[in-house]
Amino acid sequence: MSRTKTFTITIETGNAAFDDGNEGNEVARILREAADKAEMGSTATPLRDYNGNVVGRMTVQMGEPR
Repeated sequence: MSRTKTFTITIETGNAAFDDGNEGNEVARILREAADKAEMGSTATPLRDYNGNVVGRMTVQMGEPR
């Protein structure tokens, strides 16, 4: 029996790292970092902007067996 997993990523873009038209680049950088962490097996981790501030979270939830 397999279980589904739900990956949730939340990123808040309200600080200086996302200013001056840099929002798309910074979100992409954070998503690449989240992908690396997921690949290493991380199931819950804070996401940080390039200044080191926590701007979001990645979580993995196990679903019910199918």
